[in-house]
Amino acid sequence: MKSKAIITLIASLNILQGIGFIIGAEALTKQSFPKDMLTESAVKVGTAMHWPLGVACIVIGIILFSTRSLQLAEAKKVLLYTGFAYTFFLFNGLLQHFTTPVNVPIFALGLIAILASLSFYTSKTAKS
Repeated sequence: MKSKAIITLIASLNILQGIGFIIGAEALTKQSFPKDMLTESAVKVGTAMHWPLGVACIVIGIILFSTRSLQLAEAKKVLLYTGFAYTFFLFNGLLQHFTTPVNVPIFALGLIAILASLSFYTSKTAKS
């Protein structure tokens, strides 16, 4: 796999995810928490907390896009550390899913695991 293609894919997904967090903040809040916890104030706070998360995802995507022109050795390092970052996201998501009332979608956890694996794999095998 080409490092530039994988970095582009991950950067694009980060930006799209960020936009989704911003546009769908209220819906995500309502999906993520049990109904008995969803007071009007809780929905407002949860919605507001999704906005900076969305911005952070967009910023990460922009930073990753800026690394697309790096030489192979440096691009592999970016992918390796991106894999570490996604692993932390995965552990956090699993911890929240299994130890709190938060409903982290299994699809999201699966996507994070795939992106972490793809990052690690490409960091070790990329030829260009």
